Amino acid sequence: MKIGILGSGPVGLTLGKGLIQAGHHVTIGTRNPAKESLQQWLRKQGALALAGTFRQAAEFGELILICTSWMGTKKAIEAAGIWNFKRKTVVDVTNPLDGKGPDDSGRLNFVVGHNNSAGEQIQAWLPPDANVVKALSCIGHERMLHPVFEEGAPTMFIAGNNNPAKDTVRELLHQIGWDDVVDMGSIEICRSIEPLSILWAAYGFLNDSSGHAFKLLKR
Repeated sequence: MKIGILGSGPVGLTLGKGLIQAGHHVTIGTRNPAKESLQQWLRKQGALALAGTFRQAAEFGELILICTSWMGTKKAIEAAGIWNFKRKTVVDVTNPLDGKGPDDSGRLNFVVGHNNSAGEQIQAWLPPDANVVKALSCIGHERMLHPVFEEGAPTMFIAGNNNPAKDTVRELLHQIGWDDVVDMGSIEICRSIEPLSILWAAYGFLNDSSGHAFKLLKR
């Protein structure tokens, strides 16, 4: 599959690496495709990796991942060209953080209230036939690929309005090592999934950890 990734930070590059290892063609979209650190990353990944503008990545991708910081997400989508998202599955990896970092208690803050979410906002910004699926927002980039824990396989929660799109995302998650993927329902459930990132970060702040994840236990 041809996959476009908006964002060249640690999340975008980590997922790009994992998807390339799974055999997909990946184009990273960024403001500065020529920057040396990205060019070094491309050389390591080989022939399946490309870099371009946000628009080039969105045009390239049969499926698009949004891995931008929240404060730059709307501008990245606009730069990518709204029309390039039509009839595509769009994986939303963002959290609506205010960009100020943790407070003294290790708590991050969102810029949306309890009646909205990043997933819903992105769905509203895109054409109606773009199918947004929330995924990978409750784990740090260090454990996004093939997460292994002594206590068992962690859970990845997904949400979205289109079942075939969620099936596609579930398969991609399996390919990068997520054995336990739980569909939590419609895009509105992002209001409950995204705050897990605050809990994840708070535990990491208090325990100097990035090696933790969530697990849904079932009988």
